[in-house]
Amino acid sequence: MSSTTKRLAGWAVGVALIFFSVPRTARAAYFYTEGLAYGGATTWSHDPSFQAALHSGFEFLDVISVDVLGRIGYAAVDERMLMTLGIGTKLALPFDRFIPHLRLTALHAHETSISAMGNDTFGHIMGVGDGIRHRFGVEGAIGFSVVFAKLKKNRFFAQTEAYFDGFPDDRGPKFYAGGGLGLGVQVGL
Repeated sequence: MSSTTKRLAGWAVGVALIFFSVPRTARAAYFYTEGLAYGGATTWSHDPSFQAALHSGFEFLDVISVDVLGRIGYAAVDERMLMTLGIGTKLALPFDRFIPHLRLTALHAHETSISAMGNDTFGHIMGVGDGIRHRFGVEGAIGFSVVFAKLKKNRFFAQTEAYFDGFPDDRGPKFYAGGGLGLGVQVGL
């Protein structure tokens, strides 16, 4: 067995031990919505980005969620509008107040120069205007939530998250990375 395989097996055993040692109580399934504000940069020089995101999903088995992402923002090079839609999964460790998580999301992104939007701003926002660069990518994110209030089956939390987006084409930056802060709510069923 190679040293890499041994390390991966060690990590897998460690994660499994942490998961199964977490004290668990039966919880209801949850719908959740999270709003975050992100700041970041790209692989293009002098290209900061600022974005707002909305994650919504359904959590089941206390650990895994189906997650939908909508994000809109601005980046400096070409003064461009960024719009991203995504679907993926969120994995969380079910601690009571502190909840670390990982996300993996398939992305469809639009990048449009503000000057190209012209008189068809609505068309560009809807993804059908001229000059839109349509791109497919993948996002990985890691973060944690802190539950600050509970009301019956509902939980309110503050959240922080770091993300990394990769795109295989060269119609824009290959990579975006950044971090964000936000608030969210889980509604128990």
